[in-house]
Amino acid sequence: MYRLINSIIIGLYLMSGCNQTPALAKAINQDQAIRAILGEARGEGYTGMYAIACALRNRGHLRGVYGLYAKMPYINPKVSTLALKAWQNSLYGHDVTGGANHWENIKAFGLPKWAKEARITVTIGRHTFFRL
Repeated sequence: MYRLINSIIIGLYLMSGCNQTPALAKAINQDQAIRAILGEARGEGYTGMYAIACALRNRGHLRGVYGLYAKMPYINPKVSTLALKAWQNSLYGHDVTGGANHWENIKAFGLPKWAKEARITVTIGRHTFFRL
């Protein structure tokens, strides 16, 4: 009975537009996710931060995410609140990245080597999103 109920819950969850199971959603620490979102997209507004949050959830981990370690001497509390909102809303909201699990600002940094094997899903703000 438990397996049936669990399967139904996961099925409904996946039909809602999210690309991961609830167990995977809990794998990333919220404080670290918010720091990564701020490090990657603090200048992109809510839409850019939400897109990064969706891609982080698709990725399922923070390994290799530059923004987690970016220097941020001062962050406006309003921007931090937007990052938190983006992270929370990305759990059940629509994935605007088309299943992307990587991203890059290719205008500023060029196309990375790993992107040659990836499929571009969408460009939002300054970020191009990829699915590996």
